[in-house]
Amino acid sequence: MSTNGRDLRRLAGTFSHAHTVLSVLFVDPDVAFAEGLASVLRGRCAIAVVPNAHAARAAMRVRMPNLVLMELDLPDASGVELLATLRQAPATRNVLLMVITARRGIHDKIAAFQAGADDFLVKPVDPQQLEMHMQLLSKFRQIFPS
Repeated sequence: MSTNGRDLRRLAGTFSHAHTVLSVLFVDPDVAFAEGLASVLRGRCAIAVVPNAHAARAAMRVRMPNLVLMELDLPDASGVELLATLRQAPATRNVLLMVITARRGIHDKIAAFQAGADDFLVKPVDPQQLEMHMQLLSKFRQIFPS
């Protein structure tokens, strides 16, 4: 599912699965890529896909996810700045933040971790790899709560 911030009722419905433990927000302007990974995760978690930072903020006002997957190259904001904003804001401070990006440079990784990323994966990402990283992040959060 994708949204530009106007279709929040539908987005809220995506996160409202009572049987689902983990809610995920995927922020990536390449909606086809994000939807491809999201389709693998649906059924095991509630997942919504949005194309930019503005839509991500709107989605979080409707329903706070447990995990945000995000690209660093966003059309309306710096991904690193969005990471820092999410990590510093009281409402989003404890949300897990995973970068999934085409950027491969060590400087990008360092900047993302300094801004508050919990994990960093380089595209293309195998769905099983993503699931393993999500499981590890969840386990670490249980062992080392924020």
